[in-house]
Amino acid sequence: MTPILGVVSIGQTPRPDLADAFGAAAPHAAIRVAGALDGMSSDDLAALQVLGRPDLEYPLLVRLAGGTHIEVPLARLAPKVVAAARRLAADGAALVVVACAGAFPDVPCPVPVLLPGRIVPAVAGAISRTRRVGIVTPNRAQVPFADRKWRDDGFSPVVTWASPSRDDEMARAADELRDTGTDLIVIDCMGHAADARRAMAKWTARPVIAAQSVVAQVAGALI
Repeated sequence: MTPILGVVSIGQTPRPDLADAFGAAAPHAAIRVAGALDGMSSDDLAALQVLGRPDLEYPLLVRLAGGTHIEVPLARLAPKVVAAARRLAADGAALVVVACAGAFPDVPCPVPVLLPGRIVPAVAGAISRTRRVGIVTPNRAQVPFADRKWRDDGFSPVVTWASPSRDDEMARAADELRDTGTDLIVIDCMGHAADARRAMAKWTARPVIAAQSVVAQVAGALI
């Protein structure tokens, strides 16, 4: 029987980029992607993204079905991610991945759940000798939260941002990180594909890992 690998998009489907990335890493598995915000109306989405305390609410960049993006606080997304993970498990998934590198709490689910926010720092710690790493988040508002998270994980981070939908922003992020004394750069967003990693490595002459490819390889080894 073909195993099923479930992937939770923190936004809406379709997400062919996630299906392709995980399908390449797990060619023996069937990939099913579920959106935490699938089926929500525009009014519901508008209410969800209102930030009461921008300084306290971890703002995640969320991709909607039409390709646009909104920012939603992590705490409001978390229960919807749990519900999507459980739906995938009920549909037969043997393993579920939350497609976000933010600081998500545990996801109660009948099957194992991979959290990129824990996997990626573990891999970075195995590579970086100095613990001084460059971090690329997907949105400007997330920078202080990512800085705090990576410091809590034991690193000395230099954090910038680049939207997955803007190639010019990745070039700008590379310029900002090039002369910062980091020995590793982490593209800390599941929305950036392998070409972003290759471009960043070329522009900075640094080793670069991308959350999407790292987590896909881990999932492929487990499923």
